[in-house]
Amino acid sequence: MGIAKMNKLAAAVAVTITVTGCSLIDDKADVYQQSQANNAELIVPQGSVTARDRFVIPNEDKISDTPLAPDLSIPTKAIPDSFSPLADLDISWQEDILWINTPLEPETLGAVIKNFLVSIHGEGDPIAVNTETEIISTPIGDQDIGTLLKFYYNITRLYPDRTEYRFELAEAESGTRVGFQHRVISKDQSNDIEYGDWLSPESSDKDYALGLQFISAVSRESLAQDNKLAAESESKTNIWVTSEGGYVLRLDASLAESDVASFIDQSDLYLISRDPLELAFVTEGEVAKVGDLRRINLPTKTKDGEELFLFNMKRRNLDNVEWQKRVYPVDLVQRAEGLFLEADTSATEQPEVVSYRIMSALKK
Repeated sequence: MGIAKMNKLAAAVAVTITVTGCSLIDDKADVYQQSQANNAELIVPQGSVTARDRFVIPNEDKISDTPLAPDLSIPTKAIPDSFSPLADLDISWQEDILWINTPLEPETLGAVIKNFLVSIHGEGDPIAVNTETEIISTPIGDQDIGTLLKFYYNITRLYPDRTEYRFELAEAESGTRVGFQHRVISKDQSNDIEYGDWLSPESSDKDYALGLQFISAVSRESLAQDNKLAAESESKTNIWVTSEGGYVLRLDASLAESDVASFIDQSDLYLISRDPLELAFVTEGEVAKVGDLRRINLPTKTKDGEELFLFNMKRRNLDNVEWQKRVYPVDLVQRAEGLFLEADTSATEQPEVVSYRIMSALKK
């Protein structure tokens, strides 16, 4: 037999063994199904202790049998909301800048500004310019958050807008006057940088909320430095801040609860209802209601910037209503510090901003 034929024969035998190999080995996977239980009785010596399957507790006979209380739940009380006064500072919201008159020295105010910038910037030095008359932050934005985001922006070249904050310092009669501004910095795919105009925090609700954070920071330091200001801010009608971030108005001690409706009616706001107390920024006829017709426009505009009317639609809910056209329930809260007026602004996107606007309008 030739070598070639022997190789073919060996290959055929190998294939045959491989294909039929499973039949050459006994499969004992189902043997357990044929097994039978052993019913033989276990014979133990005379006098042996009967085996018992039980949980043994050491010194069980010494444990007291005092029954447990049926309800072991511990009652928990909600932590009461705390109120603290804002310093009664002269604040001016203008179109391009927010001005605050403070009793602080320039050095102290500079430290407050630096701490404020660190809180919104994170790690690193947040200050790019620091002189006696102004402080300007480094650009702050999403590009500063995480290595992965930086890598994503460098690959896609879709850079997010970043913001610079500017604080102008000037002498005042008794302290320092500080102006707060911001501007948006944009970078396109060609790395060309465009600087926006300097704007006041009043330009958007998000920036307004940041402006309130700065006011609170200045307020805390002002109250700590000026005892007279602290006493005045706690005693008269003034805006207070709650631990939840909202704002309330401390009413004058001589004002009775029955006079609150008249107090609201005499302000820049509109009294919608006396019982229950409700107020709004617009008249009752301008307040948004379910069932009102609202104008639906096309997303595009004309060359002159005019909106293109599409159709009218009945309002099914108040989910997307602007804060200016909402009705706000008012509640009176009696505390040890005095009588406070509180408005429910939880339905808005920026509750703290709207509550501050309400209290500011009532305080005037």
